[in-house]
Amino acid sequence: MFEKVSTDVIAELKGIFGEKRVITGDMIGADFAHDELPGGAAHMPEAVVEAASTEEVAALMKLCSAAKIPVTVRGAGTGQAGGSVPVEGGLVLSLKGMDQVVSFDEQARLLTVQPGVLLQDVKAAAEEHGLYYPPDPGEKTATIGGNVSTNAAGPCALKYGCTRDYVQDAVIVLSDGTVTRLSSGEAFASVIGSEGTLAVITEISLKLIEKPAADAILLFPFMDTESCVKAADTIINAGFAPAIAEYMDTDIVEFAGNVTGNPVFPIEMDGERVAATLMVTIEGDDDDAVMETMEAIAEMAEDLECLDILVGDTPTMKRDFWDAHDAFHTAMESGAKCANEINVTVPSQTVAELVSFAKDLGAEKALKVMAYAHVGSGGVHIHAVSDCAKEEFAVAFAGFAEAVYAKVAELGGDIGGEYGVGYAKKAYLKAALSEVDYAKLAETKASLDPAGILNPGKVI
Repeated sequence: MFEKVSTDVIAELKGIFGEKRVITGDMIGADFAHDELPGGAAHMPEAVVEAASTEEVAALMKLCSAAKIPVTVRGAGTGQAGGSVPVEGGLVLSLKGMDQVVSFDEQARLLTVQPGVLLQDVKAAAEEHGLYYPPDPGEKTATIGGNVSTNAAGPCALKYGCTRDYVQDAVIVLSDGTVTRLSSGEAFASVIGSEGTLAVITEISLKLIEKPAADAILLFPFMDTESCVKAADTIINAGFAPAIAEYMDTDIVEFAGNVTGNPVFPIEMDGERVAATLMVTIEGDDDDAVMETMEAIAEMAEDLECLDILVGDTPTMKRDFWDAHDAFHTAMESGAKCANEINVTVPSQTVAELVSFAKDLGAEKALKVMAYAHVGSGGVHIHAVSDCAKEEFAVAFAGFAEAVYAKVAELGGDIGGEYGVGYAKKAYLKAALSEVDYAKLAETKASLDPAGILNPGKVI
């Protein structure tokens, strides 16, 4: 179906990009063969091209379309679904060097950036203008282009939504080299979250908002998972508009605390093991408004059935809470012999059911299963760890993942979650979608990338 990258194509690429930005052979770094997917296979590209402008990307796509060469777009390579891995070889198009803030429209509050700008730098640029860019999927060194490609969300999606809600318009390059600017319509909606399978995004205009002047964190420990998730829904439905409502399984709290040596969240209360903790962020126009909201929530303590209410209202406490939360993921990598993660999105009211299902299934397969979730937006992170041999773990996890993805589909969820489908979940996608929805994906792919050269082997 695809052609190899010939010496003639390499010569043409060097004519466009120059010698230094076309990388071939042994000069290609091993990082280009994988992303951060645990246990992912390595797939080396035949060449890597480092683009610096929309015009260069358009020239490359026109050339590769004519030569039938697959192109895999890559940012920082922080993805965890294999989305930026060149499974069909061909070219890797690196956009990491396209890292400029193009402009800021003060009146419209629009920040226009190239796709290689890091998320942390987008947030910093917003702060420089006294504004706020809310989406925060956790990996601050991810590129904004990668965030747009996966429609990244994160804990604050409950109040602020996901990346899609902040993209005002985007410049894209189609597989045949056509350049267009999208700001609405079906194609615009399709490209965001398409994981680089439909177009190359080369410029993005992001809406910025006012940042709340004050905030505080409340911790609610519970004796069971269901009560914890139910309490989050109660607080949300009562109209308190929390920015964040994080369910945190005590197993993951304890595991991460043991790895970091800095346990922060409660594990026991009055000599009994806590099952889970709910972390809620309240925001307001000032400290008095935040305090008023916290007091109103505290009055609901009996209805919430929590064991206690702990308050984090100083910069140090809030930083400690988030450092402990952020350690959940990294602790798996350093604290377990074998570890892998499932990230999905389900209706908020089914979070407890999914977590319970995963824990029971893990016990059957001799896997220690731990979880945390963004209640309200429904993002769930399920970690499985084991001290068994890697080959044995791979087999057990494959069966575990298949069953969990089937359960997610049964609950009406999305197996792509916040990380996307990539190649890691591709085999499960068709079973998780209706025939009509799956056919629509294929139809959209065929209309925007008829040659099928953009990020092949992913999603569909």
